[in-house]
Amino acid sequence: MNPYQFPRTRFTRNTLWRQWWHLLSEVLEVGRALLSGHIHHAGAEVWDVKHSAETLHRILEGYGVDIAAGRDKVISNNKRRDYYVPLP
Repeated sequence: MNPYQFPRTRFTRNTLWRQWWHLLSEVLEVGRALLSGHIHHAGAEVWDVKHSAETLHRILEGYGVDIAAGRDKVISNNKRRDYYVPLP
């Protein structure tokens, strides 16, 4: 299964730290939008966060990290914690 929602970007050539800082800057953009009451802009910025995180996943994958296994572990942990809402 392909764990990605977005096409690969040229930023997959970033270093881990450079991409991490970029991801952090995108999270701060969400915060700024929320603080200023621009919720529609915040919604768009959350997509930027997702795309940035996905790019970091792609970089980590290049280092041998099993991204799908990490996703499965997070889902399993969250199920155990009863985080998910049952389907109607």
